[in-house]
Amino acid sequence: MSIAVHVTHEAIHKVGGIGAVLAGLVTAAQYRNGTQRTILVGPLTDRHRATPLGADGTVLYDNRNGTWSESVGTLLYEVERRYGQRIVYGRRRFDCPDGTQVEPEVLLVDVEGGAPHGLGQFKFQLFQHFGLASDRYESEWEYEQYVRLAEPAYDAVLALIGERQGVPVHIIAHEFMGLPTALKAKLADDSAVFTVFYAHEVATARRLVEDVPGGDVAFYGALRATAGSTQFIEDVFGPQDAFFKHALIRQAWRCDAVFAVGDLVQQELRFLGPEFSQIEIDRVYNGVPLHSALAGPEREAARLRLASFAEGLFGWSPGLVFTHVGRLVASKALWRDLLVLEALEEELLAQGRDAVLIVLATEAGPRLAASVEQMRREYDWPLVHREGYPDLTPGEMAFDLKVRAFNARARRIRVLFVNQFGFDTASTAGAVPADVEFADLRRGSDAEFGLSTYEPFGIAQIEPLASGAVSVISDVCGCLGFLQQVTADAEGPPVFVRGEFTQIGAAAPADAAGWRSFEAADRQSWELRCSRELAKVLARTLPADEKGRQHLLEAGQAAAAAMSWDRVVETQYLPALSRMEQRRRR
Repeated sequence: MSIAVHVTHEAIHKVGGIGAVLAGLVTAAQYRNGTQRTILVGPLTDRHRATPLGADGTVLYDNRNGTWSESVGTLLYEVERRYGQRIVYGRRRFDCPDGTQVEPEVLLVDVEGGAPHGLGQFKFQLFQHFGLASDRYESEWEYEQYVRLAEPAYDAVLALIGERQGVPVHIIAHEFMGLPTALKAKLADDSAVFTVFYAHEVATARRLVEDVPGGDVAFYGALRATAGSTQFIEDVFGPQDAFFKHALIRQAWRCDAVFAVGDLVQQELRFLGPEFSQIEIDRVYNGVPLHSALAGPEREAARLRLASFAEGLFGWSPGLVFTHVGRLVASKALWRDLLVLEALEEELLAQGRDAVLIVLATEAGPRLAASVEQMRREYDWPLVHREGYPDLTPGEMAFDLKVRAFNARARRIRVLFVNQFGFDTASTAGAVPADVEFADLRRGSDAEFGLSTYEPFGIAQIEPLASGAVSVISDVCGCLGFLQQVTADAEGPPVFVRGEFTQIGAAAPADAAGWRSFEAADRQSWELRCSRELAKVLARTLPADEKGRQHLLEAGQAAAAAMSWDRVVETQYLPALSRMEQRRRR
C-alpha cells in the first residue's frame, strides 16, 4: 500500500488525456486495493468561483473564503502563512465502473496571486543542483505557475499526511507540469518519498513532429537511425533548450521512476539525452474504460440512429458509419482521413456500399447555444460552414476547405464536420436529433479514425473497440503496441488496421542528417501511397453483414477487456511502482 500524490493541471477539470488517465486509475478496483490514499494536486484555476473544486467537489478547507477544517485547518494555514499563497483542500467524486464512488483528496494552490514570499531561493536551488536556469523561462506562464506550485504543494501534502508509519509516498509528476514539485521532493531528500515522471507525451518530440517539414516521417526516421548510438535529439535537430518544456523534461531522469504511456514514448525519452539510456523506463499503457457489455441489437440501434442523422442532412442513409472524435490540432492529421477515404471510394464502389464520416472536432471549445442556433437558422450548420466567429476558426477553416473539396468529388462517401464540443440536440441546436447522444458515436461506429502524426497513446482511437468498431490508426499511435500485445493470439477478425506512414523502406535516407532535410513533398508523396494501401486493408476488414458485425463486436470486447484499467494497474502500474521501491532499497 502507498500514498499516491498526482501532480497535474487536471486535478479538477478533465481537459485532455491526463484527466482520462486519472479517472481510469482512481476508479480501477486494483488501484483502490493497492493505494491507501490518493491526493490530486494542482494550481487553483477557478479562484473567483464559489465552487473552486467544481461540480463534483466538496471544499473542506478554504480559509480565504471562510471554510475551516478542524482536522487539517491549522496545518494548511501554517503553509499558507509561510508562502503567502491561498490553499483550497477538499474531495472530488468519481464514479467507478462497478457502480460505487470514490472521493480522492484534492489540494489546490493559488499561483495566480503570485508568490509574495519569493521564489528566488527555490529557483537558485533548481539551478545549483539540477542546472535548471529558471530565469530563461520566467516569461512563460506555463513554466512559472508550476514552479510557484511546487514548494507550498509539497509542504502541504506532507502536512496532510503527517505520520506515515512506513507507508511510502509517491509524488507522481504528470508531464512537465508536475516536475517542479518532483524536483522539490528530490531537494527535500526524504527517504520515504519517491518521485515518478509519468510521460503522457514527450513535448520536444511533439514540437519537432509538428514543425519539421518531413513531419513524423522525418522525426521517427531519425529516431530509429540513431537508436543505440551516441547521437541524440539535439545532435540531429539542433539545440532545444530555448523551449521551456524541453528544459523541464530533460530533468525527468532524476526521478526514481519514469513511466511512458507507449512504446514510442519510451524511445522518444531515450532520444532526449544520454542520461535516459542509463535508467529504467517503464511502459505503462493507458487503459480502456469498460462499460456494461453491449449487445448486438443495441449496437445496431446506435448505428442506425447515426445513419438516420446523416440521412437527414445528406438525403440518403449510409451503409457504413465512420467517426473521428478528437482535438483539432495539427498532430491529429485529419487530412489523412480524407486521403484514405478518397482511395476507399473505389473499394466501396466495387462492393456497392456507401459511407459517412462524422468528424467531431473543434479548435475553439464549446460554442454558445445562441450562436449555434443562429448558425443553424442562417445557413444550415453543420452541413454548411462560414469563416469567422462564431463558426470556423482559422484551423477549422483549413480543414473545412478540404472537406468541401472531398465532398464535391466523392460519389459513395460524405464527410460531416461538426465543430462543436458536444454531440447531442442541446449542443447542436437540434441538428442532432433528440434520440441521438454522444455515446452513439462510440457505440454505433463501424470504424474510428485516428491517423495522427504524433499520438503518445490514443485513447479516442480505441474507445469504440468494445462496441465493435475497427480502430484505424497510424504506426505512431501509442496504443498500437498494446493492441498487438492483446490480439497476438486472438481468433476472429482484426480489430484494428494501421497505416505505415513512417516506414518508407528503400526511400529512407542513409543517415540522421538525411532525415533532418527530408522534404514535405517527399512526406506527402509517401502519405498518399500509404493511404491507398491502408484503404485496401480497411475495405477487407470492414464487416460485410450483420454476422460480420457480431464477430467484430465479440473480438473488440475481448480486446477491450484485456486492455482495461484494472489489467493495466495490476500488470503494469503497480509492478512498476514496486520495482521503483526495490531499487531504492538496493
